[in-house]
Amino acid sequence: MSETGPVDQELKQRFRKLSSPMDAIPTDTESSLQKLSGIRFVMYDFYGTLFLSGVGDIGIDDGTSDAALMNDALEGAGISLRDKKAGERSLYLYNSVVDDAVNRLRQEGIQTPEPDIREIWSTVLEHLVSENLVGPIETAEAETAIRISVEFEARMNPVWPVDDAAATLRHLKERGLRQGIISNSQFYTPLVLEALMGKSMTELGFDRRLLHWSFKEKMKKPDIEFYRRFLDKMTAAFPESLPNEVLYVGNDMLKDIWPAASLGMKTALFAGDSRSLKWRKEDDRCKDLEPDVIITNFSQLHGVV
Repeated sequence: MSETGPVDQELKQRFRKLSSPMDAIPTDTESSLQKLSGIRFVMYDFYGTLFLSGVGDIGIDDGTSDAALMNDALEGAGISLRDKKAGERSLYLYNSVVDDAVNRLRQEGIQTPEPDIREIWSTVLEHLVSENLVGPIETAEAETAIRISVEFEARMNPVWPVDDAAATLRHLKERGLRQGIISNSQFYTPLVLEALMGKSMTELGFDRRLLHWSFKEKMKKPDIEFYRRFLDKMTAAFPESLPNEVLYVGNDMLKDIWPAASLGMKTALFAGDSRSLKWRKEDDRCKDLEPDVIITNFSQLHGVV
């Protein structure tokens, strides 16, 4: 759940300023709907499902960038450039620091690591200052790392809410369903959700006990342990709950549908945007896998649960 302090409000304003409306790119997939009985919880993926994503997903080691974009992000975070090569060097450092962090987590036994982007940027900024490529950091280093994380993300991976997503969230809330998120994410994910949907997560219908973020777990999809940890969290909050009472909505057959179905959840594939729809038929885990329902717009969930 996001905080409501002045820094968070400023970050939300930056997301609003740096974001532009996006339209879904239709797929040739037809919806496949049925009424699912016994559903008490509806969980969502974020990038590519609740929100259209310019790169179709999120991950600190996903997406593409360039030196000019990096320089814009640094300046947007209030960092003065002493050398235009700062952007190129930042890219190298960023990728190197991410690789090191991922390798350290793998050595701890995490198969699909997800480092915290704030720690990555803190290390990158230390190098840039020591190499005299940027001026001194005027504000606290931790705060600057937060700002550059947002400036970089907004440029690298533009996002926009999916049509009918907010209305569907509120509709299901009114019907008494518990809603949450299981997603690859960073600290700014709930901030961008609230910034661009214009409501708090509580107002939209999310239960804070059912928010499961990869950066907090230090692991990401499709690691099935990531989903097991969510079910443990759900059971702790709702002792009588069962996996088959959960409908999980996602856009990726491997990262979303396979692990959720493997643990007994019901599944809904969001096939409303060609950038994010991933069938993964080349993967043995997905070649014969079918979701319980396929939706091409969010309003179709009204009749599914």
